[in-house]
Amino acid sequence: MRARGSVAFPIHISQHVTNMAYHRLAAVLLGTGALLAHFGCTAQKSIPEYSIKFENPPIGSHIRRDAMRGSPIPINRSYHELTPEQRATVHRWYENIAPGDEPPFPLDGLKPVHDAVRKVQAKLLVAGELFLIATVEANGEVAQVKAIGSPSPEMTKFASTIVLLTKFKPAVCAGRPCKMDFPLWYSFRVE
Repeated sequence: MRARGSVAFPIHISQHVTNMAYHRLAAVLLGTGALLAHFGCTAQKSIPEYSIKFENPPIGSHIRRDAMRGSPIPINRSYHELTPEQRATVHRWYENIAPGDEPPFPLDGLKPVHDAVRKVQAKLLVAGELFLIATVEANGEVAQVKAIGSPSPEMTKFASTIVLLTKFKPAVCAGRPCKMDFPLWYSFRVE
């Protein structure tokens, strides 16, 4: 099964630099074929997160700004913790998913992946788009990551390595674990 590039949502990551050498990273998650922190079954649920906040507010404010925002689904939820509507959103990232089948998803969610890419962007300060396609095997391991377009070889290498090291919940096809691609799309800006 092939991921559709046209429906993957880009994560916009911007680097702002002021004359006081204050660096602020703003990553806008417009969505991605990604979700979700994997939680065990507990009675207490955390609040769904659709963004990642900066650790510190900008100078002169007490409001922490979003470092990443705009996800159509919670980034701190596992696939099985999503509502049926949120699962349907994820299924639309693929050309054809049969009823009852499931795409692969990171076990620890995409929040750690997005945060790691955001931190790399704070150092590299690249501009451009990066579309990654991770091939996830039936055992949940990432076999390969293909990059389409690249803002820089360094960013491609770091982002691909992060995804390669991520453990996934495997896709399910006809009730059995199967091999399937998983899309990630980043758009980097320096302002």
